[in-house]
Amino acid sequence: MHIPYVTELPDLELYALADPATERVTTLGERYNVPHRYESADEMIAERGEELDAVIVLTPPSQHADVVETTLGAEIDTLVEKPLSVSVADADRMVSAAEAADATAMVAYNKRYAPAVEAAREEIAALDQVDKITAYDVDPNHGRNIEEVYDLVDGAVPESVVETTREKQLADSKQVIDSDDDELADDYHWHLEHICHDVNLLRGLFGGVESIDHVDLYADGRYATANLVYEGGRRCTLDSGLSDRKWFEEFVRVDSPTGMIELSFDDPFIRNSPPSVRVKRGTDEISDETRTPSYEESFKREVEHFVACIRGDAEVRTPFEEGRADVRLIADLFRQTQGAPLLGDY
Repeated sequence: MHIPYVTELPDLELYALADPATERVTTLGERYNVPHRYESADEMIAERGEELDAVIVLTPPSQHADVVETTLGAEIDTLVEKPLSVSVADADRMVSAAEAADATAMVAYNKRYAPAVEAAREEIAALDQVDKITAYDVDPNHGRNIEEVYDLVDGAVPESVVETTREKQLADSKQVIDSDDDELADDYHWHLEHICHDVNLLRGLFGGVESIDHVDLYADGRYATANLVYEGGRRCTLDSGLSDRKWFEEFVRVDSPTGMIELSFDDPFIRNSPPSVRVKRGTDEISDETRTPSYEESFKREVEHFVACIRGDAEVRTPFEEGRADVRLIADLFRQTQGAPLLGDY
């Protein structure tokens, strides 16, 4: 998702690519006129590190820490795809690297940069009271839908890389949820990649979680429901799910004594399908308004904000510390289902 938006921004040049799938690097390099192409991030940084102003890390989450320690160690401004990591231990490594580096470090939570999210925040801040928060996010079969929308660039990743990545992903998942169950670890990894957006969005709107009251994992691990309490005692029901249906559905709804605010998201993989904000109020008379503040792409705005942070024109909105807190919270949802000690202080 990031390459097209980077190439659309006039002040940016896509200078180098690294991917173990060499055919994909060649195809993308030719398509986007990228002059320098590599099989590994280490090779790219070793040869071109002094020439790079910034790096976007798009490896699997279990591989982020090694790459990020290298980029930040070279004082290169770094944007990391969400989730920050699979394990809290890896997140700790990256937070430490960010603290030690004279470089911008930011997690790529694109939805935080959508104009509708900013509009919803203003509406929520104007409420005298919040009775209930509902966050609902159920995925379709994205792979099937994406094939209809994009000209995908395939590439064969070496089996050794696939196996190493899979082994670390599974080991990290088991460790962080305190379980030896492979299926439960796989469920955790899927929900982590899925609802980290929602967890971070809720953090941006309502602050931190004060307590985890209850968590259910059901439908063969495809669905999870968590009852959470946010700052100020505001209660939230968080639903995460995986379906085989064709449509995507995600929203955050806030109910107050006299109205409701609903922030609704369309399929993130369909361009220029922005989120909308619905505000409904009334005790004697009813007003019901739905707004789409902008058709700007949140992925593109995210990159623009990253560049503004590098230039000193903006503050990082989604720092590594938040990314670590998100990983810890989602791990604790799974720990709660087993009665294991929680990692966070709620």
